[in-house]
Amino acid sequence: MANKKISQLTAKGTALAATDLVEISESDGAGGYVTKSVTGANVKSGLQATLVSGTDIVTINSTTLLTSGNLALQAPLVSGTDIITINSATLLTSGNLNLQTPLVSATNIKTINSNTILGSGDLVIAGGQKVPAVSNTIGTTITGLTNAISDSFLLPANTFSSNCQIELQWYPSRIVGTSGITQGLVYINSTNSLTGATLVATGTNLSNSGVSNITCRRTIHVRSNIGTLMSTTNQASSDFSTTQPTENLPFDNSVGIYFLFVMNNTTNVLLQSRNVGYRLVGYNL
Repeated sequence: MANKKISQLTAKGTALAATDLVEISESDGAGGYVTKSVTGANVKSGLQATLVSGTDIVTINSTTLLTSGNLALQAPLVSGTDIITINSATLLTSGNLNLQTPLVSATNIKTINSNTILGSGDLVIAGGQKVPAVSNTIGTTITGLTNAISDSFLLPANTFSSNCQIELQWYPSRIVGTSGITQGLVYINSTNSLTGATLVATGTNLSNSGVSNITCRRTIHVRSNIGTLMSTTNQASSDFSTTQPTENLPFDNSVGIYFLFVMNNTTNVLLQSRNVGYRLVGYNL
């Protein structure tokens, strides 16, 4: 082997075996070298073991890193741009993000009249005054011997509950005629028409000559969508006096109800009258 270059040596031709010897020059620490040998096992022990994907090195999204090429990773997230915030707080941080505890009806949020407020839709609350209709409108003038609508309004469905109390005022007016009688009547119906309408109240007679007005009043007690009130045919301006009641008036608040203010002219073809206002106040019970 003397005077031979490494390139002139005979090639081993196989992988380095553990028992093979390799000649080395080791520093003696004083600027010189000492010739020694190391085994193939010595050489291999200093090398990194073969990496096994998923065992010695992680994968990313189940993709091995032990390959050539480029692995495309997700771009860095920007709070409020690539990922939402919660209550203006970023999610891109360590620690815990405090969110509102889920609401439990009657535990950490109150109920109203034992009804939960956790849900969609409308909650009808019993109690409290409602004034769904009030008007000073001068109604249509009714002329001659007839019974016709002077004014009306629609009480929307579910304005009141099936158990409620309603106070109604209306204002009939006699405007022309030296003689004759007129009355202000109130009907209810599912349409704005007298056809199929139900009589609710009969106002007192207006028989004075010339112009005369009167305020009429009725209280309707509704229980399970059935109304009780002063006799509907009794001629009276109010229900403060003792009278026979009507106790079976259909009054279904789950549907819209038209209130019809009707002038009933009698005994004079020249008579003219009209309704000049109304007011409806109610209470859910």
